[in-house]
Amino acid sequence: METQEAVSNYRLNLYDCHEHDTFEEYKTGLRQVFEIVRYVKDKEKLQEIMEENREAYSRIDSETRDMLEVVAHVRIPERCHVAEEGEERYNMCNAFEDMRQEGYEEGVEKGIEKGIEKGIRILIQAYQELGMSQDIIMEKCAEKFEIEKEQIVHYL
Repeated sequence: METQEAVSNYRLNLYDCHEHDTFEEYKTGLRQVFEIVRYVKDKEKLQEIMEENREAYSRIDSETRDMLEVVAHVRIPERCHVAEEGEERYNMCNAFEDMRQEGYEEGVEKGIEKGIEKGIRILIQAYQELGMSQDIIMEKCAEKFEIEKEQIVHYL
């Protein structure tokens, strides 16, 4: 069988939501999908859009939720589920706030880790300037930062 026989030649229309600024002409969950895909990297703009359309974003349907998870890689947890007249709905506003909070907490954790690493490096440098041996430096750093001596080795 030839390739031409196996593949139909249908007209294909492509829509790039990144080339548009508004999606007001869409009255279904497709609007939320396009807006989120378009502004997923611009958190401030996305929050502004969600605030302006809070009613729609606080009650997206399950198909829109599924589409967002696949297309925009936006995870909307079950805890954002809202029962509404027998229909499955999800509060995207709550999901967005959860994502922001998780991002904030991850940033704080990374900042603490970087601060500890910098502190260890500075302490090692100070001990080296004082002429302390590597074994004593490892022992002191492990004691001060409450970590195993073996973890200090990669800072030396």
